[in-house]
Amino acid sequence: MTENYAEFGKSTDRSPIVPEVTIRSYSFRVTEIALGLVAFLAVVVCIILGTMVSSGAGNGTDSPSTSAQTGGQNQLCVSPPCLKSASYVVSNLNTSVQPCDNFYRYACGRFKTEHPLDSETSSITVYSNMYYHNEEKLKKLLESPIVRSQDYSTERKLKHYFSSCTDTYRKERAKGTPLLTKVINNIGGWYVLGTFSNTSFDFHNAFRKVSVDYWTAAFYTFRVATDWYDWHKRVIELDYSGMSMFWYYYTEPSTEKYRNDMKTFMRRLANFLVRDSNITLDNTTKNTRIETFINDAFTIEMNLANITKNTMPTSDPHAYEKRVSISDLNTMLGTAIDFSSHILYMFNDANVGPSTKIVLREADWLKKMNDMIDGLGVNKTRMLNNYLVWKLMDRYDVELSWEYVHASREFYVDRYGIPQFLGTWLYCFQNMDRYLGDALSSMYVRDHFADANKQKAHEILDYVKEALVDSTMNNVFMDDTTKARAKDKMKGSLDKLGYPDFMMNDAAMDNLYSSLQVDQYDYFGNLLSVNKFIQKSWNKKLKNHVNKQEEWVYRTYDTFMSYYNPWNELLVPAGLLQFPFYDYTLPHFMNFGSMGSVIAHHLVHGIDHSGGYYNVEGVFEDWWSNQTTNKWIEAKRCVENYYNNQTMGPFTIPGQTIPITVKVNGQRWAAEAMAETSGVQIAYKAYKKWVQKNGGEKLAPGLELTNDQMFFVSYAQASCYNRNDNVAYYNAVRGTVSEDIRTNSALSQIKEFSTAFNCPAKTPMNAEVKCAMYG
Repeated sequence: MTENYAEFGKSTDRSPIVPEVTIRSYSFRVTEIALGLVAFLAVVVCIILGTMVSSGAGNGTDSPSTSAQTGGQNQLCVSPPCLKSASYVVSNLNTSVQPCDNFYRYACGRFKTEHPLDSETSSITVYSNMYYHNEEKLKKLLESPIVRSQDYSTERKLKHYFSSCTDTYRKERAKGTPLLTKVINNIGGWYVLGTFSNTSFDFHNAFRKVSVDYWTAAFYTFRVATDWYDWHKRVIELDYSGMSMFWYYYTEPSTEKYRNDMKTFMRRLANFLVRDSNITLDNTTKNTRIETFINDAFTIEMNLANITKNTMPTSDPHAYEKRVSISDLNTMLGTAIDFSSHILYMFNDANVGPSTKIVLREADWLKKMNDMIDGLGVNKTRMLNNYLVWKLMDRYDVELSWEYVHASREFYVDRYGIPQFLGTWLYCFQNMDRYLGDALSSMYVRDHFADANKQKAHEILDYVKEALVDSTMNNVFMDDTTKARAKDKMKGSLDKLGYPDFMMNDAAMDNLYSSLQVDQYDYFGNLLSVNKFIQKSWNKKLKNHVNKQEEWVYRTYDTFMSYYNPWNELLVPAGLLQFPFYDYTLPHFMNFGSMGSVIAHHLVHGIDHSGGYYNVEGVFEDWWSNQTTNKWIEAKRCVENYYNNQTMGPFTIPGQTIPITVKVNGQRWAAEAMAETSGVQIAYKAYKKWVQKNGGEKLAPGLELTNDQMFFVSYAQASCYNRNDNVAYYNAVRGTVSEDIRTNSALSQIKEFSTAFNCPAKTPMNAEVKCAMYG
């Protein structure tokens, strides 16, 4: 079963009825070419031959006919995959830009023109459209007739859940009634409706129900995570949460508009619920109570945001000496929230007891949050009731009738500038992705997977690993002992490509979802049933040891890969192996440039970003010597200085008359940047190893680029993007560096790139100071 590392409840960064702001940030809409049609193929060839005359790399680059880098192959590759890939490359190149001046603009300069944003799209990247394509495949499967119709069938449960979610007729009839009758009434009523009693309201009981029974993140969040120091085990983590927006929007003067928008949103939802409650209130009473509700809930969220701004995460929170037993939580953090009873209530079937140790990701934050609750004053009980009801409203608004959905959408538009409604099916899919991902993953791989792509990925991976081992031996900051351990770690890593075997087994899947009850005609009831299923699943995960051979952290239809350090494994989902950039029929310079660079990037993370090592027993060891650590810090400082000189933007955002720039935080981004640069460098060496063994490949048609140059173009074009300023600014203030800066910064540090494009010294793409990392 996949591990869920996102906080439970509705994420503060997502509006599930409109496009995800942080959707697995990937995308490109590549039109599928009907290669079997001779006429169309002829058109493509004509276009490419035409571009051969006009598109050169510029800036003094060698032509393919004279470059020794082609491996002696001067013929053009005119197979359908070559023509298709070359056509895509040409469509995005901006040859008016010199590659040595700004390589990202050269490689991706026409991407925005070819992939424009519309009213319903906030961000387009090479990988997100790949993901959207997978969504469309799954939608067709979800809407297809049920084959296995038994009550226990996972397929039937999945399709009935989807059909109940998309049943807008029943949602319109029910309006806000399900939230009132099945949830709010069960936590002690609501101040605005007059069903709340200040003397009888039991905050601790209400909070347990909100958190666990109704799966809503209020005040703080918890999760089940792999133990950093023993991947065979899992632990309970506590973390900060409880805000409806990212904390930055509460605390900065420039974001006052967002705070006002949120209050408008709260007011609209409150009025809807009063209307749907069938409780009659005169206008004065109603309006006064609603404004009190807004002030109470917003004040608590503002307090939480200020605490977040002024506290730091716990360093090395999984360290054994920093873990706290459940029985000591209240003593350490305070009693405003009964942490002990809350955790025992959640994990009631996981062999959890008072002596169980808990990981506190934000110990200082949790303590100050408790102090804040204690200091709410004479109206504390009322404020707590209003805050909890608000969190439930914010969690379930999009599960109700259209008016509630529209209110949520309006607030989303205010923040991110995306006015178009995408349709209920996309939200329903995302809902199922979040909670029923294994069932969707099984459905996907049964219908959509090509094992030939898996074999090609293994070939690339093997070459990249070999190159990484060689580079590690020449690493400038590791001593010999650390290098030997790094080599052992790489050889011992588990590579997961495609999907786990159990997803092809009906009995295994039915057993996995045996506790889930689904009613085709009761969507809100299904939501509550899923809450119980997730609680049982988390209890099971906590109780059982990790079986990393069978368990996958990501969905099979995902379109990104990563190195999961706790389990020392590389994960490449099936969804990523189904698309043009990773097509087994493409030339190797394309696959190594795109897939190989990403694989190497993540493998490097597993070596030099973790600062630790998981031995064969799965136990974490501190494996870096002081000498290695000090030299790594020196290399990292060089990268920090390079990035600190760069800014993102300017961004034009609502409420601001002057565009805003955001300075890159080099200290925060340095480790990621080192992996990016090293990944490209190592993938290039892996490709050269392949050429040495297999001989040079034919040239890409219509480009006048050598294969080495095409390698770097493929790497850069895998990062092409287009996004609106609202989302770009949101990413920037959260510390994510934009793809253009990442691409240019990585390549400017690599001498093989400067050689391939003949970039003179001191040009922008040939950095004067190169930070030493891998040899």
